[in-house]
Amino acid sequence: MKKIFLISILLYVTYFEATAQTGDEGVKLDLLKAPSSPASNLLGIGVSDIDKPTDVSAFMLSLQKSTTNFSSLPSNYAVDIAPYWLFKKNTQNVTTAGLENSIGKGVVEQTFVLSFAIRNTDSTENTLTPNSTYTGIGFKFSLIRGEYDDKTKESLNKIKILQSLRVDKLQKIQLEIEQEGEIVSLRNRLKDTLTGKKSADVLQIMRSNEYQQIQLELNKRTMLLQNKKSDTEELNELSTQIKSVASVFQTARIGFTWDIAGGISAQFIKRRFSNSKVNNAGVWTTIGYTSAKVGSGLLLLRLLQNPDKIFAKDNGINDIGNITTFDFGGRYIYSTPQSKFNASLEGVYRSVLSSNTIHPSWRIVFNADYAILQNQKLTFSFGRNFDGTTTKDGNLIAALSFLTGFGNRR
Repeated sequence: MKKIFLISILLYVTYFEATAQTGDEGVKLDLLKAPSSPASNLLGIGVSDIDKPTDVSAFMLSLQKSTTNFSSLPSNYAVDIAPYWLFKKNTQNVTTAGLENSIGKGVVEQTFVLSFAIRNTDSTENTLTPNSTYTGIGFKFSLIRGEYDDKTKESLNKIKILQSLRVDKLQKIQLEIEQEGEIVSLRNRLKDTLTGKKSADVLQIMRSNEYQQIQLELNKRTMLLQNKKSDTEELNELSTQIKSVASVFQTARIGFTWDIAGGISAQFIKRRFSNSKVNNAGVWTTIGYTSAKVGSGLLLLRLLQNPDKIFAKDNGINDIGNITTFDFGGRYIYSTPQSKFNASLEGVYRSVLSSNTIHPSWRIVFNADYAILQNQKLTFSFGRNFDGTTTKDGNLIAALSFLTGFGNRR
């Protein structure tokens, strides 16, 4: 199953790299912020349980490896797809201008993400059943995502002005071509050649040497005007300026944010498709506020249904029945809006709603992430998980994750 999943990932990456390089419209922007994968949260491999709304890539890939040692390939994977940006059926709002709304029209569909994750366990696993494969599917969208900060607006306005100048120049060149005397004469000759002819004779006429020669002269004259040195230099200069601004540009939002997320996961016992059962399912919401000066504060409310195992019962077999847990937590993220580095501390308190025999538990994690390249981040997490069996004080979290995004041309 791991090999099949890796092959699928490589195919997806190849496709998005190819589509991102086609066409000359728009610029490639750095939209990738903190990892945001609901499916990973359900499987306990997310670097954070509390994420703030961000602009999303069309396709996001996350690889994770426990830091016990780095002698093997990553065992946990997550893929997140944003259908709106993947298919771009509504071309009116696929530009950065279409992302400006903080609430209302377009926000839910632009931020909607489908999330898929897989987690493989070995004989040393303490949290989940050893030698099993867990898969999860989830969703996430924003009701309120915050507004662009001043630097983002300034950069977008600069790109918009440069792009407008470039479009005006292209239109001017096209108009000159349309009105150039020799081109008008050649087009009239082609038109006259076909005027009054029967439809059955048109194809034969278009294949004639005379028609082909006129068409060749027309193409040469058009290319000559299109590639006029002065115009080409001016267009190249505008394109260079646009790419220069875009290369250091990041979207950053401030103000109130509100996310809704949920999903379901399954366990494949001994990694067999024929032997599976539901692992857990849930729905949650995250509300927060981001300031340009002091960072972000977030609040999490989450309900989870746990048929088999739960963290809050020392990971023992659930012999009580279906158990519902309620999570309440908060997270503080220290970063400036345009910073490549983010650091955060989060804590989550878990109580059991359907039983009085299971004590509450808690989780506290420190996260740090850094943008190593455009749309690529390296994330490190360290902390204490919900009650575990690794040590008396709880299960230690230590993981390194790599996140990359594709399809960010706007």
